[in-house]
Amino acid sequence: LDYSHDVAPFLLPYLRDRPYTMKRFPNGIEAPPFFQKEAGGRVPGYVRTVAMPSQNERQQVNYVLCNDLATLLTLVNLGCIDHNVWMSRYQTPLAPDFVLLDLDPGPRAGFDRVVKVAQILRRLLDDFEITACCKTSGATGMHVWIPIAPGHSFAQSHQLAALLLRLACARAPEIMTEVWRVAARPPDRVYLDFRQNAHGKTIPPPYSPRPRPGAPVSCPLRWEELKPALDPAQFTIRTLRRRLDRYGDLFAPPLPGRRHDTLAAILGRIQRRVSATAA
Repeated sequence: LDYSHDVAPFLLPYLRDRPYTMKRFPNGIEAPPFFQKEAGGRVPGYVRTVAMPSQNERQQVNYVLCNDLATLLTLVNLGCIDHNVWMSRYQTPLAPDFVLLDLDPGPRAGFDRVVKVAQILRRLLDDFEITACCKTSGATGMHVWIPIAPGHSFAQSHQLAALLLRLACARAPEIMTEVWRVAARPPDRVYLDFRQNAHGKTIPPPYSPRPRPGAPVSCPLRWEELKPALDPAQFTIRTLRRRLDRYGDLFAPPLPGRRHDTLAAILGRIQRRVSATAA
């Protein structure tokens, strides 16, 4: 609660207007959590909700919108340690604000290997003049966000993520994999996950704590910090305030309201670069 109150000005912009799935840990991180999408009558009247169409048993689900400090603290008090929100807003549920590149290491791939993959990915993005931000997942992996202009579908963001990750994998196939089935996935490689780019999928936003020992936080990084010795466990609810005081919000560029590239513009640059290389 103290952490959430302290960082709310930085955290709330990434929660605002996004349908929120409650993942509740009423007995702490060592006990199983449960998911609660339907707000129902279990939340106070000041908590705003929004009805969204559902393809399950219910025709619609009343999701919480975590748009203010009081709601944030209420959710934390209900046992929501980490925050899980859509990649789109309730006003435009089928149009994501960004493309997600998810780097998920296997059990025998250390974080130094995640860093190496992220460095390769950054060079690829620079080649195509693509603006992107990176952050720790708060667990073992890393997320790269590519902000995009309004009006695109999840199918389009999914396709761009797949293309970029496959191009990255071609540069170092010995440390990356696109194999989806866990049983067949090489355990010493970093899985390049583009399938999270889908309607209704959730992601922990920047500054969200994670339910792991030490209370780590999903922390935005400067690209220059991607070095082999980088330890994501250093970013916790106890240390993040000092980092915010030093750097501010490193992830501010992905917020809506700024001018971002269309996917057509991004794909055009990729095609020109690939064609020039082939020639």
